[in-house]
Amino acid sequence: MSHKRRFVAPKAWLAFCFYFVIPLSCLLLILTEYPELPPERIYSRIYWVIPTALVIVLLAQLGSLYQRGETKRCALNIGFTIMTMIWVFGLLGGGLVMTTFWNEYEFSLHMDKYVFLIMGVALLNILYYVFEWRVYRKDILSHRITRKKRSTAIE
Repeated sequence: MSHKRRFVAPKAWLAFCFYFVIPLSCLLLILTEYPELPPERIYSRIYWVIPTALVIVLLAQLGSLYQRGETKRCALNIGFTIMTMIWVFGLLGGGLVMTTFWNEYEFSLHMDKYVFLIMGVALLNILYYVFEWRVYRKDILSHRITRKKRSTAIE
């Protein structure tokens, strides 16, 4: 029976949808439906979302090429989490307070509590990746030792 290997990992597809397609569609929808909003702010967010989202997708794909417990996978997954935080920072406009004008009204939205919540989840995510690396690293090392003993016993 032949085993087909996927060229693009499911994690990369999900990252592409959640970090690129959906936010870009929403930003373009806001740009077209609300012409009274300053378009330069929306464009700056679009210019921030596109490259960071592509780096996130690339890190997701590269991280899925390695097995659990490998150091490269752990580093790529931590990089994925850090890039996600950078992506969120850019999507929020580069600060903790979002201020915009609509006609003669000014709106401010303070995002500090949400950003701290997102940072807390990101730290838990990094802890998960480190623990995953430590647990599966032991399995990989014990498997290598067992395989080495078998190869020396055969000789």
